[in-house]
Amino acid sequence: MNTKEDPVAETSRHLEHTEKTRLLSTSRSVDRGLRIGHPKAASKARKLLVMLSCVMQLFICNGIGYGLSVMYAELVVVLDAKRADAALVQSLNMGLSAGAGILFAGFIKKYGPGICIVVASVTSSIGLFVSCFANGIGLIICFTGVLTGLAMCVCYFASFVTISLLFYKDPGFYLISMTCGTSLGQFIIPLFFEIFISQYAWSGAFILLSGLCLNCLQFGLIIHFSRDFFYKGNVQNNKSLRASAFCDVSLLTDYLIWILWSNCFLLALTANVEAWFIVDHAVSIGLTRESGSLMVSAVGLGNLIGRIIGSAIRLKCTKTPTVYHWIYLCVLTAAIHLFVPNVGEVFPLILACLATGIAMGTTAAQAPAIMFEASGLDRYPQGMAMVNVMYGIGEMLGPLLGGMVKDLLGTYDLIFYIASGVSAYMSVSTIVAAYSIRRRVLWTLPIKRFGIGLCMLWELYWDV
Repeated sequence: MNTKEDPVAETSRHLEHTEKTRLLSTSRSVDRGLRIGHPKAASKARKLLVMLSCVMQLFICNGIGYGLSVMYAELVVVLDAKRADAALVQSLNMGLSAGAGILFAGFIKKYGPGICIVVASVTSSIGLFVSCFANGIGLIICFTGVLTGLAMCVCYFASFVTISLLFYKDPGFYLISMTCGTSLGQFIIPLFFEIFISQYAWSGAFILLSGLCLNCLQFGLIIHFSRDFFYKGNVQNNKSLRASAFCDVSLLTDYLIWILWSNCFLLALTANVEAWFIVDHAVSIGLTRESGSLMVSAVGLGNLIGRIIGSAIRLKCTKTPTVYHWIYLCVLTAAIHLFVPNVGEVFPLILACLATGIAMGTTAAQAPAIMFEASGLDRYPQGMAMVNVMYGIGEMLGPLLGGMVKDLLGTYDLIFYIASGVSAYMSVSTIVAAYSIRRRVLWTLPIKRFGIGLCMLWELYWDV
């Protein structure tokens, strides 16, 4: 009796898994023979320690970049700097820390993520420390914006590499959980900025922040001394992966992928306008800087809540394409952007910032799954790498353009209205993307099944 499973059914289920797989499910890839040997088995305590080390990398790196919105309002006043120039500090720092990691991927692979984090933490600390001696905004742009931003991108990117190497059998859950460090940093570190500036002025705050960055060093050492437990793949296969990592022409000719990349760019460009400008906006309408700092922290808290909600939505709505959720989330975000410039009291603005953080966190948490559903298993690494690049470019340009609008018009109202319009456009373009993904699932899969069926019939004919 032939107990072998029907190849057509088996292939069909594989195709369905490819179209609607769970986020970053890489266990099958590992099981297909990519390994040349199992690494040492890590204990639960070591896994937890490495996990916490990676969470702290995101906590510090993203938190400092996010908290620069508090420093932005202070530098405008103390150094009498143009808002466009002061915004360049944060835009460069956040943009480079998010999107420049691809430049250092070779170093991380060659020397290991732990050593790279150690070097990067010292470099980022130097950049912040030198900024305290600045007499103008230019030195701060160079050292905090560029040097510290480039160093932080190494810590940020190496954390994802570390998790994928240690939890190589199924890293998806751990990668999602690790991103909570970003939201925690965005919630807590802006409060540190406010305390440091209030007690030690802006120059003393840079010194204390440089010490905070050095905490990445000890966690980098923990990661480095756990390297024996990291997954090492087949050397020949890794060479082929490196050769094709950024050369998939089909991505560049796929209009659906470009729609999603554009939406990711627009999300990074406009979704954070409250976080970037709410402190200076609060001061400009007669509120205190302290209340503005609370609003920034409210965005960070909402971001954490939103990421948890986004993960829950992804786990519960497994049969619904993830991109569908962006349609109503973008409409909700557009409504919140419209609300902010039309209120002038502290408590409503704090609630608006909390709602903004929830909407943004929920939206951003689903981006990796959306890209997977659009690109498929084979093209996912390249597609997600470009998503990070789009995020970096958007976060670099957003504060700069917003500061220029404020310098020209003297108010931030137009920025919030533009952000609302962009969110509405993203909802419409997401409908187009959702239709395209649905058409691929409904038409591509039956066509592939039909082709496989013909091949099976041909083989049966020759067997007879």
